[in-house]
Amino acid sequence: MKIIKLSLLVFFGFIILLGCDNDDDSQASKFESTATISGFDMTLCACCGGWVININGQESDRRFSELPQNSNIDLQNSTFPLSVRLNWSESNEYCGNGIIIESIELVE
Repeated sequence: MKIIKLSLLVFFGFIILLGCDNDDDSQASKFESTATISGFDMTLCACCGGWVININGQESDRRFSELPQNSNIDLQNSTFPLSVRLNWSESNEYCGNGIIIESIELVE
């Protein structure tokens, strides 16, 4: 009888531990990518301009023109590079290197 009670206690203990939610994991999971914003591209060419962003460590620099309205990031007064997490989709701007940022947050 003691073995059954002890087994049930251990079993329910494991269930409780597995049910715990780590806030850090849930925050990171709502964003699909990590990125670094390098600054504004001042180059004058047909495919240049916009804010330069390197997504998921890829060599190709993408560009975007604006942040979502609910973003609390002030690009005009920030010190670059900025590490961020974001959800995004491709855009035809900047000769196919453009993106549209759907949601974003600073990595602290």
